[in-house]
Amino acid sequence: MKQILYKLPIILLFAACGVSDEQLCGKWQAVQFYEDQQAVQIPLEDVKLVFHQDHKYFFQTLGQYSEGGKWRRSGKYLILNDTTGNTTGEKILKIVFQSEDSLKIKMFREGKYQAIFFGRAH
Repeated sequence: MKQILYKLPIILLFAACGVSDEQLCGKWQAVQFYEDQQAVQIPLEDVKLVFHQDHKYFFQTLGQYSEGGKWRRSGKYLILNDTTGNTTGEKILKIVFQSEDSLKIKMFREGKYQAIFFGRAH
């Protein structure tokens, strides 16, 4: 019984870190970008990600690039299906961390691991 009580806080911590669709919905603003575990200094004020409750998303990044379409979640994975024609196929991103006001997404793109940290936009 003691072992269960000692492990309970750890179990609750992992349960609290679960990804929820409701928490994911809303506007997110990029605050940090990493490539192959190295911080990359780029202007992030234009990098935005929006998830709607009807499972549509919109992503805007540097320059004039943007995309949007349908999103779905499978466990800790986020699957984006761009319907604007800018890209083809599904993108699979891993949600490494999510809270009410923070989101960290990891992906493999162009032969490199990338991670983007987002903060909840107001």
